[in-house]
Amino acid sequence: MIYTVIFSLIKGLPFSIKKKLIEDFKCPKKAIDNLIISLKGVNTKTGLKILNQINSTDIVEKAEKIIQECKESKIQIVPYWHDFYPKDLIHCTDAPFLIYTKGKQNPNERNLISIVGTRNCTDYGLKEIKRIIKYLKPYPIGIVSGLAYGIDINVHRTANEFNLVNHAVLGSGINKIYPKKHLEDSQKIKENGMLISEYSPNEGPRSYHFPRRNRIIAGMSKCTIVIESKKSGGAMITAKLANDYNRDVFAIPGSNQKENSSGSNLLIQRHQATILNDPEQITEFLNLKKVEHKTTLKHNNIKLSKEEKLVLNIISKNNTMSINEIQLKSSLKTSFLNFVLTNLEIKQFIEPKIGNFYKIKF
Repeated sequence: MIYTVIFSLIKGLPFSIKKKLIEDFKCPKKAIDNLIISLKGVNTKTGLKILNQINSTDIVEKAEKIIQECKESKIQIVPYWHDFYPKDLIHCTDAPFLIYTKGKQNPNERNLISIVGTRNCTDYGLKEIKRIIKYLKPYPIGIVSGLAYGIDINVHRTANEFNLVNHAVLGSGINKIYPKKHLEDSQKIKENGMLISEYSPNEGPRSYHFPRRNRIIAGMSKCTIVIESKKSGGAMITAKLANDYNRDVFAIPGSNQKENSSGSNLLIQRHQATILNDPEQITEFLNLKKVEHKTTLKHNNIKLSKEEKLVLNIISKNNTMSINEIQLKSSLKTSFLNFVLTNLEIKQFIEPKIGNFYKIKF
């Protein structure tokens, strides 16, 4: 692992060249050894700079320190060939050689879409976030955003509310969450997705980190949604990067009188984004089908009767269902159905909702 981290720390060597060296020599150590040999005959400023980095003790000490920090904080070092490295990011020429991650969800198990926007979001933007994420909940989708104030943090919070996998790409190291106010949110994201950074664990935020991290947000996503944005800012940078990577961009239209919608409207006007009127456009674009929710029947090791399993499976297909629909599909008599529903509620499989509805209790 030491040579992997050392290789990632070499500045002035593009990702494409690093990737080719790894593929040619099969491992970071051999790649570094052969790089040294090839650079000895090159008398250019860039070549000498790279050679000096490799031969310095500083780069080795820094790599050792990073590995120790990751070990202490249980942070995973993920080079581009690792199973947890976002597969769509690999195709970007300026992708990071490796990323540092902490969390429980492999980003490659779902279709990733990024949702970004202004730091000064409005009620309109918040409503659009909820509308989109609520619709996407039943689909095999993971959300990507940047943990920043405004649209980003509300995307993460709403995704967590709906138990939708979401990943936060940071402009700082994983041990230096920024903004600090979002530390508690980062803990929830870690449980429901993944924290991702190209910066070493204890590296603090820098102003130039954030525009750079936007390339990871755009690059790991199959498409990007701009909720609200002014004509300049991080969301517009992310949209431009997504276009550069030949990824589709969608934008929520807004009032021409509102500055927060001026960037979104401009993207649509310039044909740099598709107008997003309905979140169904996203699932159609990705050609996705709903994932049937399969509720475990061994919840809390409690045994269920045949009728309880029947009713639970009926409700689980729609998550929430009226008692009339349940009776129609189960063909159970009203009195007995009420008995079954009460038992499932006591066993904490379901919960009652207003209007004689029952919902699966996750």
